Amino acid sequence: MSQAVPLLEVAPLTFGAALILTPLLRRVALLTGSLDHPDDRKVHPAPTPLLGGVAVAAALIAGPLIASAAFRSAIAPPHPGILAGGALSLALGSWDDRRPMSASGKLLGQLAAALLLVYWGTDGPLFRSNPLAGAAALVGVVALLNAINFLDAADGIVAALVPVTAGGFVALALLHGAGVNLALAWGLVGACCGFLVYNAPPARIFLGDAGSHLLGFALAALGLEALQRELTLPHLAGVLLLFAYPLFDVVFVIVDRLLGRRPIHHAGVDHTTHRLGRLCGQWGTVAVITVMVSVNTCVGVWCWSVTSAAAALGALAVSGLGYAVLGTWLRRVCPTPRFDT
Repeated sequence: MSQAVPLLEVAPLTFGAALILTPLLRRVALLTGSLDHPDDRKVHPAPTPLLGGVAVAAALIAGPLIASAAFRSAIAPPHPGILAGGALSLALGSWDDRRPMSASGKLLGQLAAALLLVYWGTDGPLFRSNPLAGAAALVGVVALLNAINFLDAADGIVAALVPVTAGGFVALALLHGAGVNLALAWGLVGACCGFLVYNAPPARIFLGDAGSHLLGFALAALGLEALQRELTLPHLAGVLLLFAYPLFDVVFVIVDRLLGRRPIHHAGVDHTTHRLGRLCGQWGTVAVITVMVSVNTCVGVWCWSVTSAAAALGALAVSGLGYAVLGTWLRRVCPTPRFDT
């Protein structure tokens, strides 16, 4: 199996691990009181168990270990810097789930995880030797951490988005030789699909900040791994297209709150997912976003191989224009009576 499609077996093994571990962690959350309680900034009607992120993390570890032991798969573990940054992201989110942190405290933790990834978790010298590239990478990692964290405000969104995006990185590795860790990429596909069984609307367990930070960090790691060998405009455009929807949601919220003179850093129910939910319902929102992410992923994988910088810029421009039109339209949809746009 590994020879035909490298490390494909990791995906079903992490899927099975998540399928088994998630209900166990759900019970632990209920017993320990690790619950997300509803309030006027949240849309779920009843206390919901957290610790979904811990289940996903455990599945990401268990799948490759089982593949190595049972199938003798030659699995290269992620770089130690990625493992350290992922552990820090998980710990940061877990702390925030238990004792909500200030925006500045959370940002410092995210920056520390980004530093581990950019300056230790990559093998290529690009980000370490070029100050501008390193600074841009740090900003990108922190932005993606927050983007995935913001999207985890609606049932099933992140658990559906991450497998598609991670699958795009698998395609970049298999079709174009991008230097991503296939065990991590396949693991994200399987673990999130297994978790989605319990996180689909209506969610029986949440990722929590622990899970959203871990998954955002893991996607950022795949992105930097893909770019570290050779940073060309088509390659950069391809990665940006893979991350287009999470970044769009962040930009949308910032612009909408600035125009509405509302605090940027406060949590709220004014994201694109909430507005789409009013139009399409919970399942419809998952479906619409999954389709958009899938289209972006296909275009991003195509863009990676083009030799024309103009074609790469054109793909980015078309995607950006499409999201600008969508954002303008979504601003007309009032998510709740508390937010008049």
